[in-house]
Amino acid sequence: MKKPAKIYLLEKDNDFSAIFTGTVDDTPNGYFVEYEDADGSPCIIGFSKGIATVTKTKDPGYSIILEEGCPHPFDITTPFGTISAVANPLTVRSRKHNDSRLITIIYELNIGNERFKHELKLRIEPEEEA
Repeated sequence: MKKPAKIYLLEKDNDFSAIFTGTVDDTPNGYFVEYEDADGSPCIIGFSKGIATVTKTKDPGYSIILEEGCPHPFDITTPFGTISAVANPLTVRSRKHNDSRLITIIYELNIGNERFKHELKLRIEPEEEA
């Protein structure tokens, strides 16, 4: 069952740089977090047994499966065509403390000859329903 949640985008010192409203949905094997990021793009993160999926549906849309040590080729859909990319996950972790969760995902993204390092760190705090 989806529950409302506050999603905190964390910086390296664990101070938050942005707060989003969204939902968290616990399942028998993990959970899903849904929110709109700073660009207004819907984002869905699924976490189960050390594997994360990150899906964005707004241009450019993509879905990445991230498991530490397992490169994942995927396509980025843009208005100008499809771009092939590879995500090389370095850290894929989820920790639960009481009802809060901390997600840390660090990966290298290879697009053509370019390589980028991306870090996503979120704290998810379910809210009481009114």
